[in-house]
Amino acid sequence: MVAKFLLFFLLYCTTALAQGPAAAPAPAGPTNVTKILEKAGQFTVFIRLLKATQEDVTLNGQLNNTNNGITMFAPSDSAFQSLKTGTLNSINDQEKAELVQFHVIPTYLSSSQFQTVSNPVTTQAGSGDRFQLNVTTTGNAVNISTGLTNTSVSGTVYTDGQLAIYQVDKVLLPIDIFTPKPPPPAPAPEIPEKKKAKSAESPIVPKDISGAVTFIVSNNVVFFGVAQSPAASPAQGPVAASPPPPVITQPPAASPAQPASVTAPTNVTKILEKDGHFTVFIRLLKSTQEENHLLTVLNNSNNGLTIFAPSDGSFSSLKSGTLNSLTDEEKSELVKFHVIPTFLSTSQFQTVSNPVGTEAGSGGRVALNITTYPNSVNITTGLTNTSISGTVYTDNQLAIYRVDKVLLPMDILLPSLQLQHQDQHQRKSPRRRPL
Repeated sequence: MVAKFLLFFLLYCTTALAQGPAAAPAPAGPTNVTKILEKAGQFTVFIRLLKATQEDVTLNGQLNNTNNGITMFAPSDSAFQSLKTGTLNSINDQEKAELVQFHVIPTYLSSSQFQTVSNPVTTQAGSGDRFQLNVTTTGNAVNISTGLTNTSVSGTVYTDGQLAIYQVDKVLLPIDIFTPKPPPPAPAPEIPEKKKAKSAESPIVPKDISGAVTFIVSNNVVFFGVAQSPAASPAQGPVAASPPPPVITQPPAASPAQPASVTAPTNVTKILEKDGHFTVFIRLLKSTQEENHLLTVLNNSNNGLTIFAPSDGSFSSLKSGTLNSLTDEEKSELVKFHVIPTFLSTSQFQTVSNPVGTEAGSGGRVALNITTYPNSVNITTGLTNTSISGTVYTDNQLAIYRVDKVLLPMDILLPSLQLQHQDQHQRKSPRRRPL
């Protein structure tokens, strides 16, 4: 028995020594962006740009030497094919590098973290008006807008907690590179000094001894008189002259004593009533007494107001019972969510910072984001995605723009919509018979 045990022991030791120690798992190599994209197989043009601009070296260095991580929007080959012919060839090497950098956010973002980003999002190319990139979420969709491109994330290529690569099917075009820059202003020509009128040369008006005809304008009436010589009797009052009056090229200024006309206070509901397409919104303004608040703001402050007025058709497109499911306070907040407490012309939308503050507040609770495209102003709230369809009224203090969807803030409407969905589901579900 002992001999058998020894024989078994010797055989085991011989086998173990011949095999050697178990192999350790191979260490993971450094993260390489281009290899990941090559493996995915539909990013040939973007890989070529990464290598030509040497941005692949920069990205791999960041990934393997920092803890911030990277988020990349990788345009597919079809995205580049949809560009106009010669688009890439029309930009220089520096602009190609900036184009690649514009697709990279210098921090790791999972798909759920897009809901909390602050717009405009900073990219490797920079941020703000020069390279403006805005990210908004609607349900499970992640929307991206640049001012020239409007697209969505179409899939996840790779993610490991430090690097996230998302596929987009349009190339993200920054305005700074792909819109023609205005030529530098020409130097202003030297304007020769105009000879001052004699009447402005001295505060002392010289005596008129010529006996010429003069005229005085007062309250749109022209009076004529004849100047007398120093030896004449004291000046008499103005006497109407028989010759026809000279031609006056400019209308006479109003007399200082004339009181200025008093303008009536601006009334939002009257403006909307006159347009005739905002019956429901007017009813909300009155029932919540927000019309009184707006009237006070307009006539007691200099900031002005901007209102997005939903048309009657926009309320008709809501699910039945949406407004009735809200409390009075929530209806008031819904109205306030359509009001920005400052005047914004259509051109000023290009410079707003997202999320835009409304009378209801700002940020994640009641987030409203505005992006602009040529001839278009888009508005997103997380539940609503729409555009301005027309200008109702503007006077440099009040601007009212028409929208054809009600702007639904997530904080107010999301719980209500979920409850409606549950109620509908319960009504559709068959009831069990009692046993």
